[in-house]
Amino acid sequence: MSQTGQELVCNGAVCRCDKGTLPSPLQVTSNQHAYLQGKLVATTQDKTFGPFGTCALKNNQPCVPALLLWQDAFELVAVDSPLSRPLLEKSTIRCAVGGKVSIVSTLQLAVPGLPAPPRVEGVRTAFMSLCPLLLGEE
Repeated sequence: MSQTGQELVCNGAVCRCDKGTLPSPLQVTSNQHAYLQGKLVATTQDKTFGPFGTCALKNNQPCVPALLLWQDAFELVAVDSPLSRPLLEKSTIRCAVGGKVSIVSTLQLAVPGLPAPPRVEGVRTAFMSLCPLLLGEE
């Protein structure tokens, strides 16, 4: 699966388990020095969440995540160790109970791109066609 165009995941990213009733933030504990937009970058070693509300697979008892291994992390970079890969917005992790946790919001801030180049000549021509006096036409 392509990793192009995927956002990296930051500390506090909002995640959801498909068997839970509430979202929960991801706590970054594996990395204390790789930052993105002032927030720690989450890696495949990070598995600390609060409860996801109640669990549909445990008769709506309180959720206690029993997480396995992250899937679809960024494979081209390691953070701190070869086993610690940055998480991407498409990354998921299975729970031993049966749920699947996915990223709802990476917590990256949107940064506007450069504006489109102006179409000066087209605008000038349109403006001039509305103002025949400026063209010296009568």
